[in-house]
Amino acid sequence: MNILFLSSWYPTKTNPNFGVFVKEHAHAIETTGNDIVVLAIVIHRSTRIYSISLSDNIDEARVRTVLIELNTCFRDILYHAVPLQYYLVKSVFKKKIQPNFNPDIIHSNVVFPAGIIGHWLSKSLKKPHVITEHWTRIRHFMKTPIVSFWGKKAYESAARILPVSFYLQHEIMPYISNKHINKFRVIGNVIDSDIFFYEEKRQIKTELKLCSIATWTHLKDPAKQPELLIHALSELQKEINQTIILTMIGGGDKVPELKKLCADKLVKADFTGYLEKAEIAKRLQDSDFFVHPTKVETFGVVVAEALLTGTPVICSNVCALTELISQSNGILCENNVEDWIRGLKQAINTKFDHKQIAIKVKHKYDKINIGKAINSVYQELK
Repeated sequence: MNILFLSSWYPTKTNPNFGVFVKEHAHAIETTGNDIVVLAIVIHRSTRIYSISLSDNIDEARVRTVLIELNTCFRDILYHAVPLQYYLVKSVFKKKIQPNFNPDIIHSNVVFPAGIIGHWLSKSLKKPHVITEHWTRIRHFMKTPIVSFWGKKAYESAARILPVSFYLQHEIMPYISNKHINKFRVIGNVIDSDIFFYEEKRQIKTELKLCSIATWTHLKDPAKQPELLIHALSELQKEINQTIILTMIGGGDKVPELKKLCADKLVKADFTGYLEKAEIAKRLQDSDFFVHPTKVETFGVVVAEALLTGTPVICSNVCALTELISQSNGILCENNVEDWIRGLKQAINTKFDHKQIAIKVKHKYDKINIGKAINSVYQELK
């Protein structure tokens, strides 16, 4: 089948990690033998008033990728100008793609704005529309005027809706009619088993090695809660006979503040900054536990990556993380210092089967299996 794969989140040269999980879904689809063309429109914040560029390339997985990039100082305005984006996408599709590629299915990623664009394009082409949903901000989006109306129409008109977790499905359901419940198919993100894989742990009895990954940035309502972890580790350090070594992977404007907090609380921490995925995998393989304090998580890619290396996870008892974590692979904690101390102690005293942790996740989230799951949805729409 011919699949036109639409997204407003997609890696670019200037931001190679933006929407990388969407790209991994495209690569998973490619493994099933479907002919897929990616058409992405990405808007960058810039000092320019407006400029547009177009690239048309075959990527490393042999997926044709047509990328529209807009650079503007009016980024927020253009991002909400969905009709303009639709005009650009449709124009590029007709000129660059349609002459030699007739899609059987339009597959959009994230309801706003790509899902709305995909809905309008699918109506124009009279083709089935599928929406994969990754977004944490569904509730906030549904409170906005006009665009939320378009978003609801996109969901209700879609042939299938593919949230990456049951948590996200439950977030969407209140905003569409109950008669559309049969459209949902939960399909998770791809975890690269060629990069994240099991290696036998070399544990040192005198050390407790922990790893955490995030972008540590100042936001009005930040999802990640590193301060909670640091305070818990400071108290835990007084009660155990091991030296705690915390590796913090990621950047952001909050890092200096977190470094100071670690110093004040006598928590030994290595802030690595940005690392490539292969290096992240090595750090996880060398860690006793992955720790992830957060308030929101629609899937938990970093958690699944840790599990794929056989590393047990200690994380917040929120959202989709409850779908990934069980007694066999980790500990769930309430978001307060006391319960994080409890969870850390429980994890230290639990004997985990690291190899089995990795095997179970690989069977569920590797590229081949996710590709098969998406393809089964396409087959339903033939």
